[in-house]
Amino acid sequence: MSGRYRQHAFAPGRSLLCRWEYVQGTEASPALVLPDACVDLLWDGERLRIAGPDTRAQYARIAPGRRISGLRFAPGAATRWLGVPLHVLADQRVDLRDLGIPRLATLADRMAEHDADAMAWLADRIQTDTPPRSDAISAVHARLSRARPDTVAQLARDLGINERTLLRRCDEAFGYGPKLLACILRLQRFLRQRHHHANLLEAALDAGYYDAAQLAGDARRLTGLTPTRLIAQVAD
Repeated sequence: MSGRYRQHAFAPGRSLLCRWEYVQGTEASPALVLPDACVDLLWDGERLRIAGPDTRAQYARIAPGRRISGLRFAPGAATRWLGVPLHVLADQRVDLRDLGIPRLATLADRMAEHDADAMAWLADRIQTDTPPRSDAISAVHARLSRARPDTVAQLARDLGINERTLLRRCDEAFGYGPKLLACILRLQRFLRQRHHHANLLEAALDAGYYDAAQLAGDARRLTGLTPTRLIAQVAD
């Protein structure tokens, strides 16, 4: 039996996108975690960890029957709440206590006090405590989410900054630069839209790929899989 995933979305415009829960099935097969330009908090009943921004797919090994609860940050919100630039957390799963920030360690210690309501309690704290979002960072994410995203040069020019400053701000807010962010968002767009097309090429073109070869290149770099195999694993 495979794992079971449930998700509850928060209202748009908040610091958190959703609250989710994953329960591993009776098999101990690894769960595929794809890069999605998001950062999550993970609670397993004992430890509160931050899942940093992934630059490539990872496989989470979860014991049979194990329950993992999560909170997913809106783009750019995690670094404001944590007070840590996200590039230092890229491809990592880190216990909040290990970040050396007293308020985060205190939150982690208090999770067990709230038992079944722990994630609801934490979500309220995050929604209340996260500083306002940057309009510039929101604009970067929105414009790189398009099927035909702006170039780095165009983004920097429109924001009134140089390309090096744009790269630094993206590293802090997303964990990597704008070019990799655009690639990750494009692959996620392809996966969301694939059901609406008769074949992979149509889905790829609609998502913003120039051709099937570009899709295959992105899929292999970001996941290590062919597009066909990737879709099969996501469907599983």
